[in-house]
Amino acid sequence: MLIAKDTEKLQQMLTSWIIDNATKIESRYGTELRAKPILIVSEKSDADEDTSGWRICDETYLDRILECIDDAIEKLSKVPYTRRVSIPIWRPKDHFCNTPPAITEISFLFVDNRLHATAFLRSLDAVNYFKANFGLISYVLEEIAGKTGNVAGSVAMLIAAPHIYQRDVHRVEKTKYKEHFGYHDLGVHIVEDYLSSAWHSALETVYYQGKTKRTEWGDLFEGQGESKFVHRLFLEIKNPEENQIHDKAPFTKKYGIDYAHEYVMFAASIDKPVKESILKVGESYTYAERARFCERDEVRVDQLYTVIEKLRKDKSRRDCYVSISRPWDIKTDDPPCLRGYQFVLAKEFSGIFYMRSNDVYGAMHANMFAFNLLTKYVAELIGFDKHTYYHFSLDAHIYNEFLDAVKDILEPSTPSFSDFL
Repeated sequence: MLIAKDTEKLQQMLTSWIIDNATKIESRYGTELRAKPILIVSEKSDADEDTSGWRICDETYLDRILECIDDAIEKLSKVPYTRRVSIPIWRPKDHFCNTPPAITEISFLFVDNRLHATAFLRSLDAVNYFKANFGLISYVLEEIAGKTGNVAGSVAMLIAAPHIYQRDVHRVEKTKYKEHFGYHDLGVHIVEDYLSSAWHSALETVYYQGKTKRTEWGDLFEGQGESKFVHRLFLEIKNPEENQIHDKAPFTKKYGIDYAHEYVMFAASIDKPVKESILKVGESYTYAERARFCERDEVRVDQLYTVIEKLRKDKSRRDCYVSISRPWDIKTDDPPCLRGYQFVLAKEFSGIFYMRSNDVYGAMHANMFAFNLLTKYVAELIGFDKHTYYHFSLDAHIYNEFLDAVKDILEPSTPSFSDFL
């Protein structure tokens, strides 16, 4: 994680970091220096003069943002502590576009009396397009903050494929930088070997360093009216195939596999396209339905199958993103927590999953298990025998009703000598 006081410094730090950590990859646009996924944060926003951004098929970033911005402003005005304001930009039909949008999602969270913006970028040319993308995110933040009576805070970008082209290296002004690991008010970056240890570290971070706030579930679920949370939890897991399930995890391996196969990926058709609805009676959506066949989409695309086919032809593609969120979610009281995910190759093949909200005790471990299993399947289908896993939560929280259970995990009681007598 890189944190800077302003945009210019952040770009210098990012380009320097990429050069120091890059793998050379041949792309259709030239030789690029590509680094692993990274979270970067500027302490303040910096709106660009040209706010329209990406253009394709007579659409711009702002065209898509305007579909949701009024509802976002209304939600934040009514409930400043909401976790439900996240604006999707990517559409499934973008898989048919030669230059799909780089910014796929922009999320907002009110923390420490300021409104903060976080965006997922499937790809970023850190020399040529940093300022334009950062400026667009800043502009939207400042617009929403101004219309909700809030102060604009920090701007973060979670970048799946940060890169610069070799031809642009001479334009980079190298600078010193310091990577932040562990807790910071503006983000948390935890690196672990295993899924189990990553979950344990996430519990520790939220339990001991999290801040308390109200939630929107208090009227429905007793014990969930408040939570402890941290802002922007970024987990990097180097060896996700070992020690997968913590011995105190609130789910079984069978549940994790069933959840992954049915709700997340629809594994029965992992290697062939889905051409009809896969929702069961009573389901309004599942992550698999959004990824494979969503009846409400204007253009229906089996995104997961399309991504696998793309990677089979070119393992280094940067447009292998699957959108789970949709524009109409902003109007609902229960939008998907998972907003989207991407598979990307740098030094290693990786899956990176972006969540607007994550119940660390009750759901995160099962989420990670399932998302990692999907990454494993995709890696094997395209010819990789190993992978790394990245998990991001904009608001990572523990509900008050689970705090005692978490304490028992983190501080297990040890029998004294007298207890044995």
